[in-house]
Amino acid sequence: MGIDLRNMKPSSRTLTRFNGASEQMIGTIRLPVYAQGVSRTVKFSVIRAKTPYNAILGTPWLHSMKAVPSTYHQCVKFSGKDGTIQTIRGDQQAARELLIATVKMQQSLSLVNSVTKLTHKIHP
Repeated sequence: MGIDLRNMKPSSRTLTRFNGASEQMIGTIRLPVYAQGVSRTVKFSVIRAKTPYNAILGTPWLHSMKAVPSTYHQCVKFSGKDGTIQTIRGDQQAARELLIATVKMQQSLSLVNSVTKLTHKIHP
């Protein structure tokens, strides 16, 4: 993502991924997030993993924005700088592509793990 990680604070916490697997954090970093003209600094957990997304915005960002998310409507609404209601809408095509990329990545990793296990059995 081209982010200077010198400002990252080391951390050894463990996160649970969406698939239930555990992932060791390498640190946390605070970064500005810009949404419809509104900026908030958000603390992100940093991991070393191949993922089809760059970041996940969760409840800390939603609360700081006083945002109202709707999974049914696939959008987030919040007050803009001038007090008007701003809306960020989900993108069905992007979500579908992300899902396909995730499944392909999991299948690829599963295949690599299977080959590695076979190699260890053949050459102890």
